[in-house]
Amino acid sequence: MGKSYFASSGSDKFDFQNAFQASLHSGGCLVYNLSIIGLFSLKDKQNGLNSTFQPPPIQEQESADAARRVDILQRVMASISSGLALDPLLSNILHGAVTLIEATHGTIGLTAERNGETVIRTVAVYNMPEEEMGAEMVSGIGLAGVVLRDGRTVQLERYGDLNQPTLPELAEHSVIGVPIRWGEKMIGFFGIGVEAPRRFNEHDAETLELFAQYAAVAIHNANLFKTNQRALDEMRLLYETSQRIGLSDDVDGVIDAYLDQVAAGGRYVCNICLYEHDENGQRSVVVVRGRWSPTAGLEHPQERLPYVRDNLDPILDAGQTIAIADVRTDPIVPPALREIQVKTGRWALAMIPLMVRSQRIGLVVLSHPGMHQWGEESLSPYCAVAAQLAVAIDHRMQQTLLQERGQQLAVLQERQRLARELHDSVTQLLFSATLVAQSIAPAWRRDPQEGEKRIMRLLELSQTALREMRSLLFELKPSEDLESGNLPVTLTALERIRRFGMLGALRLLAGEYSQEGIKIQVDVDKEGEKLFGPGTGSRSGREPMLEESVYRIIQESLNNAIKHAHARRVSIRINCGEPNTLRFSISDDGTGFDPNSTEAGNENQGSGMGMTTMRERAETLGGTLRIVSAPGVGTVVEAAVPLKEIHV
Repeated sequence: MGKSYFASSGSDKFDFQNAFQASLHSGGCLVYNLSIIGLFSLKDKQNGLNSTFQPPPIQEQESADAARRVDILQRVMASISSGLALDPLLSNILHGAVTLIEATHGTIGLTAERNGETVIRTVAVYNMPEEEMGAEMVSGIGLAGVVLRDGRTVQLERYGDLNQPTLPELAEHSVIGVPIRWGEKMIGFFGIGVEAPRRFNEHDAETLELFAQYAAVAIHNANLFKTNQRALDEMRLLYETSQRIGLSDDVDGVIDAYLDQVAAGGRYVCNICLYEHDENGQRSVVVVRGRWSPTAGLEHPQERLPYVRDNLDPILDAGQTIAIADVRTDPIVPPALREIQVKTGRWALAMIPLMVRSQRIGLVVLSHPGMHQWGEESLSPYCAVAAQLAVAIDHRMQQTLLQERGQQLAVLQERQRLARELHDSVTQLLFSATLVAQSIAPAWRRDPQEGEKRIMRLLELSQTALREMRSLLFELKPSEDLESGNLPVTLTALERIRRFGMLGALRLLAGEYSQEGIKIQVDVDKEGEKLFGPGTGSRSGREPMLEESVYRIIQESLNNAIKHAHARRVSIRINCGEPNTLRFSISDDGTGFDPNSTEAGNENQGSGMGMTTMRERAETLGGTLRIVSAPGVGTVVEAAVPLKEIHV
């Protein structure tokens, strides 16, 4: 801090530093100690203090001055104790110092980092030109720059004696510049000036150093409060965004949640970019999946740009954020990126990588018109939630991929089932019909009555084969719409469910089987109609796997009842009265069979693989399936599966 103008070992001398330290107590709260008052009742009539302090007689004017100074200090320290907003605190401290020292103007600045260099940025002014507010001084320039360079108090009788003054109109003013320190670190600058002919003395410099310590306490407390408040804000933002993301079903929903919670209401244009990869797993395309801007709000541009690797990739691949104040002058900016940003007028750019398992899957790209210094505070919300965004996007992508592969596997399994059933039934019937047809002519020549029997047998085989084809391929033939028009020829079971709800799809299925003269009844309780009836779709899209699996179990049960057990009446019952549970059963009046029989090829059992598939489908849903049957008494298939708790 420079000299300690009032420090002395003599018992009759005033120790300024000890007096100030005595005013700091009570757990770090700044409390005024009236022992300082004596400091400001001194009158230095010789531009300095006597080495031995002898209090002069207290005159009326001196008492008034002391009271005024005490009042100023009390107001300054009261503002420090009661407020945490930094700018008003520093303005009050500056005003108090200028008033107490009877100066005419002053400034307070804080240190900041600019392109790796420390500067002093003015944050409080008193009776100074407007352009001084926010001005930044580098080392050695102006009074603040000299204090920053030397790290000590600077007192000049003429401001114009500086090597590089920034305000020539103040050349004849006396000035004092003091560093503001917290511990060993310089965190700011305190400077005041006074018009000629008055000149500052050492007593004024010591007073300003006192106020610099007040300012340091205020800055430290305000920074602590800001840090804690920012941490709380980030926690709240993470919690609220997590809630929104958790309710999002797909990647676009996750991106919308991020933009609505983090970007909306801000001053930056925020783009969410994801990568597509070629057959070698290399990035090939950049897709802009979402954007928020102050002018247009939330958008889904779906812009596709070719991916070009540049010198920014190693930094981003390491998970580091890149902040560029001006793309025109920053040498790290690739020419192509510079050209794009200059055209848009958004010279300031920040890129936050979206990292999952040490791999970059995309970017959060922020831009701002003109030149802009990116501070930690402005980028913090975007960075804090970026990791959560990346994980959520990756999770939804993996879910989509898994669902697509599951659908492909389901298609393959269905094709295999059709191929197996075609081989076991239709192919066998056609082969038998061919043999019968070949034997008709010889039999007719031997005995017309025998020939007629062969023809009737051929007709029976043909009709049976036709029924088999209808039961296996009914989803590929035109079906009557329940309300209007015809369904598409290739409408799948899942598409039927999505269009008509699960109950509508089952009633379509029952109607098609009924065309063969079989009576099928579908009974559903009120809760089942509410959950799965027409217009419900796939329970708000949350359980399509459940609905399709239930449909397939019932379909397989109907196939077995009609084809193998030769049932003429089938009853399907669906009950959702039990909380969060779906129970359904399929009962028929067919020939029945022994469920415990392991005899291969027993036609009454149907396909052993089909029964196994039904059980597997129920167990995959976390449910159970039971088959009750006996020869001659029909069959009952009973299943129970859990339901997600969805309010409808």
